[in-house]
Amino acid sequence: MTSSPTATTRHAAETTARSTDQPAAAGQPGLLGALGGVALASSSLLFVAGAATSPPQDDGSAGAYIESLGADPFLTGLSANLFHYSWVLAAFGAIAAIGLVRGRRGRMLTVLGGLAAAFGSIQFSGLLYSDWVLPALDHQLPAATAVSVFEEVTGAPSVAVWLLSAKVFALLGFPVLYAGLARAGVIAWWLVPLSLLPMIAFGVVGGPIGIGLALLCYAPSYVVGWRLVQRNRVGA
Repeated sequence: MTSSPTATTRHAAETTARSTDQPAAAGQPGLLGALGGVALASSSLLFVAGAATSPPQDDGSAGAYIESLGADPFLTGLSANLFHYSWVLAAFGAIAAIGLVRGRRGRMLTVLGGLAAAFGSIQFSGLLYSDWVLPALDHQLPAATAVSVFEEVTGAPSVAVWLLSAKVFALLGFPVLYAGLARAGVIAWWLVPLSLLPMIAFGVVGGPIGIGLALLCYAPSYVVGWRLVQRNRVGA
């Protein structure tokens, strides 16, 4: 017994509809994507807050750095926690942002940037442990001895690789991620170079002005975070 033309046509249409709907459903970041968007935007705010509460130091020497952390343990702990959790949230946000790309255009760049940014963020979060150790060195040891211990630890090859990989992957991974999203048409291209400026604002300008500029320069994370939240709302 053969199927009627009407039944065959209906079956073909239903099959086509299911195959068309499946990629769209698979591409929905869902609730996890929205949470990733909130995490990405929040990570920038926490980082700026960590910089704003970072204890001031007299100069850039190791001795002045250790002394500044030991002078106010509460402020040091607050700043370290803000920095630490900013990188934790950034790792989740970077992975979630990869889901914003639907087609092939910009996908490879986005995946590479997202994975690099997540890896670097994880590396950086672990480095914040020293912000709890250094105040103890300042309190328990003479200044010269504390500096000697600090320099010996940070001069170890494995620690140097740890620090360098954190800087390279975290600080360059996010611009590459945003470049991939711009290539895919998710965000505007002018946001990509802006993502390179927060650290310059902190390091070169400094003070309240630098913190304010950095807050503005983190606009790419706010935009990408909002895109992830929007995608979840549309999917729902």
